[in-house]
This record gives sequence, structure tokens and C-alpha cells, in this order.
Amino acid sequence: MKIMTASSEETGVLARALSSLIHPGMTILLEGPLGSGKTTFTQHLGQSLGIRRAIKSPTYTIVKEYPLENHQQLIHIDAYRLEEGGADSIDLDSYLTDDSLVLVEWAEFLGDYLPETYLQIVFRPQENLHHREITITAHGPQKARYEAIIDQLEECQP
Repeated sequence: MKIMTASSEETGVLARALSSLIHPGMTILLEGPLGSGKTTFTQHLGQSLGIRRAIKSPTYTIVKEYPLENHQQLIHIDAYRLEEGGADSIDLDSYLTDDSLVLVEWAEFLGDYLPETYLQIVFRPQENLHHREITITAHGPQKARYEAIIDQLEECQP
């Protein structure tokens, strides 16, 4: 699925639509250059999931945990600082549970520690600095549940 957004508000509309379709036990990889909208997307998604405190990119802490209802949680990982190594220090498996919705920025720095099945969202800034091309794809051997989400998102698009 590929869509264009013309503002952070439009990116937020997409995040809110996705928030109604995803659930803990899922992993979403957010990719794109610095300033492409990954954290903005996460902020809108988190707000839609009921998180009231400020959501900031965990660039220095690497991992931030946000409680959700029913003892579930949103795990926001920013692996940017792991470019030179250290992915093994995160213990990613401890976050990949049925009670955690995991969003990962800069997933390429986690390599083999990532799950096989995930939803990938790629943000590509356009010439107009407010515009984004956003591509959403499902990956892995059990990608059917993510493909169903993409199908539902496509139905919502104008």
C-alpha cells in the first residue's frame, strides 16, 4: 500500500486508522531518514491507543515503554544509536510478547534480533518538505494478519 500525505495531520489520520486495526503481539518497523515522520506517526498512534503522556523518540534511552489497557504496553524502540553495534544489549525477545505492541525505528541496526513477521512502514520525504510518501508492506511467514490490516486500511482511503 502506498499513500501520500501532505502534513503531519494527514500522517496522524493514517496512524489513527492503523491504531484501530493493530493489537499487542504485533511488531511494526518504521523506516525512513531522520525527520521523515517516524516519531510523529508514533505520537499519533500512541495518542489513539490512549497514551496521554508525551511520546518522544527514545534516541538516547533506546527503549520507552508506555502502558496500555489490560496490562498491555506499547514498546517504542529507536535503534539509531546501535549503528555501531550493541543490538544484543536490548534483549528484544523480552519485548516481543502477546502483551506488547512493538514499534521499531532504525530496525536495520537490530538485524537478526528482529522477528520474522512484521508490518513495515517506510516514510519518504518529498520535494515539498511537508509531503511524505508512505509505503506499508507485510513481511514474513505469518504475514497474512498484516496483509488483512493493509486491506482494511486501503478500504478507508479516499
